[in-house]
Amino acid sequence: MTEIPCPLHLSHKPFDATGVLLHGFLGSHKSMEELSSYLDSSYILPDLVGHGSSPCPSEIGHYTLQAMVNQIHEVTNSTFQTPFTLIGYSMGARLALSYALAKQDRIRSLILIGGSPGIQDEADRHQRALDDVQKIALLEDRGLSQFVNAWESQRIFSSQRFLPSDKLLAQRRARLSTKPVSIINHLRASGTGVMKPLWGQLDKIHIPVLLIVGSKDRKYVEIAERMQPKIPSSTISILPGSGHAVHFEKPLETADVINKFVREVQ
Repeated sequence: MTEIPCPLHLSHKPFDATGVLLHGFLGSHKSMEELSSYLDSSYILPDLVGHGSSPCPSEIGHYTLQAMVNQIHEVTNSTFQTPFTLIGYSMGARLALSYALAKQDRIRSLILIGGSPGIQDEADRHQRALDDVQKIALLEDRGLSQFVNAWESQRIFSSQRFLPSDKLLAQRRARLSTKPVSIINHLRASGTGVMKPLWGQLDKIHIPVLLIVGSKDRKYVEIAERMQPKIPSSTISILPGSGHAVHFEKPLETADVINKFVREVQ
């Protein structure tokens, strides 16, 4: 069956763009703008399906990782004539990794911020799927505000409590603007509980890869340390004093690490 296109919204499309920057779950291009402003090169910042100003279709098929890979490819194929840099955060990192495995010849380098190849252990993956079902039930029963409250109370975001209140409020408003149908479809179609693990394919990646994690995000530090030996040309950068959303908590420091890596690749 032919896949129906889902054109993504782009905040802007710089003529000199050298890469793409993918936001995470409940985010939008706005959540990546501060990081982008510190990068040496220009990047395209798309809103992923169901986020920001991109379409929010009700059909769940638009929300699978394969569908999102195709959506990103529509953007990159019409923009770049040569290989580009691909950066993704959290859900955007899982999407970036999936894209790299499918379209490696299109990418110059890959940068994953708080990224994961999925949950390898079947029992753990099943438990995550059950947890996501509970999240969906909370959203449907208690509404978006309570869902966001629960999302923000996760341990991986605990280090954000020291950030300026206006910055946190802007992030919360963005999360509250996400349509419930998008949240539900993402959790059902591309959440880590249903994602096919990519651990066994990491050795197929031969482009330079940078894994960025915050030192306080112990779960993802361990994931990055497991990933790095499996990816031939990869390095890890652990930023001290930050949690899961390194780019949000320490955008300048994150940009410095990315800029150095990109210069070395070039």
